[in-house]
Amino acid sequence: MNIEGVIFDLDGTLVHTIEDIADAANTMFKQYGLPVHQEADYLRWIGNGAAKLIESALSADHDPEQLQSYLTTFKEIYSKNLHSKSRLYDGIPGMLDELTSRGIKISILSNKPHHLTEQVAGYYLSDWPFISIFGQREDVPRKPDPSAAIEIAGVMNIDPERIMLVGDSQYDLKTAMAADMIPVGVTWGYGKLDIPELEGAIKYISHPAELIQLTLLNEMK
Repeated sequence: MNIEGVIFDLDGTLVHTIEDIADAANTMFKQYGLPVHQEADYLRWIGNGAAKLIESALSADHDPEQLQSYLTTFKEIYSKNLHSKSRLYDGIPGMLDELTSRGIKISILSNKPHHLTEQVAGYYLSDWPFISIFGQREDVPRKPDPSAAIEIAGVMNIDPERIMLVGDSQYDLKTAMAADMIPVGVTWGYGKLDIPELEGAIKYISHPAELIQLTLLNEMK
């Protein structure tokens, strides 16, 4: 079966962003007189959206209005500093070049807020023709709900079974399965990929170049 499209997660899959995210969150917490955290802590909390990350970092319950203030400030700080320390992972440019040269359509689906997803992609990934770049949008469930992935398949005009969904976390892999796409887990990212109930269905790669090999293997089946 020919692979015609690939949907990528962003943070921890295409771009190494955790340092800028941690710096922005800690700057925000300092402004509010709250405790800061280590990068390793943010690695445990990332992947399920900005609101969940900030909630996880708080040591006590906060009312919704307070949480919204923290979240808004975090987004403002991060938006201005998202290109300070972040970088593409080694091998990503060559892999994207090869996919696009072979006519495979590419898109991005992230749980990061939509406008920040667009900013990061615009800064680091503008050299490649991504069909759709979707972050977390209002009224659209975040991963692992498959709604946005299926929406992207429609925009790409590709049957879901001919799309690989590539990411570093269980949210990505569960989304792929729910959307009838091929789940590909990357081992260089931030998330936990051990999902016993999906064992045998997930393909794992340890370097971006291996994704090209996977698409070729699927063409030969």
